[in-house]
Amino acid sequence: MGRKSGSTRLKRLAAPRAMPVKRKTSKWVSKPKPGPHAGNESVSLVSILRDVLKLTGTSREAEKIVARGDVIVDGRVVKEPRFPIGLMDVVSIPKAGKSYRVLVDSKSRILLNEVGKEQTKYKLCKLLGKQTVKKGKTQLALHDGRTLLSNEQHATGTTLKISVPEGKVLEALKIEKGAKCFVTKGTHAGVVAELVEVTPGTATRDAEAKMKSENGEFMTVLKYLFVVGNELQ
Repeated sequence: MGRKSGSTRLKRLAAPRAMPVKRKTSKWVSKPKPGPHAGNESVSLVSILRDVLKLTGTSREAEKIVARGDVIVDGRVVKEPRFPIGLMDVVSIPKAGKSYRVLVDSKSRILLNEVGKEQTKYKLCKLLGKQTVKKGKTQLALHDGRTLLSNEQHATGTTLKISVPEGKVLEALKIEKGAKCFVTKGTHAGVVAELVEVTPGTATRDAEAKMKSENGEFMTVLKYLFVVGNELQ
């Protein structure tokens, strides 16, 4: 009888850049399931515990931790070992007394930044698109796959600070001059800088942004920016 689904494993040498795993220690790595983040921009929960946080030595030990309900993602207990963990997710391990926000490093690889208890109560989500639905409400499509209904008008590219797991919008961080942004891709990935100026795009070229950081000014693609305000200080 044929297989009904794809492989649960991925060869380490073929793993996407986002996965911060050693390529030659073994042949396989846990493959993230389809979910809130794209496969090439996420890491499975098992790999987070074993390869990133190094809380376990084997995937089997990591799977036991997940199965016990000892890991919370965005305010909800997750028991799926291959659940995809991606940008700005908030991962908590209560028994270890640790919580982390998912960022990326200078090579666009998943990086976990430890946060305090108060920061686990909300999440930063980038608004990627919107459409008008019944009764005149607006449906907002966020970067982590979730959708929200809102009576407020927010521009695409705005970062919404939402409570988790409730999903209530607490604050809107606009992408505008002076906004502090986190660069998610490109040469300057992992840098927090201030938006100076936006150069509109054309039919063949993406809009660009002039940024100012502690190390000087640089240019990047506008869609690589994630407004964070003072959240990463």
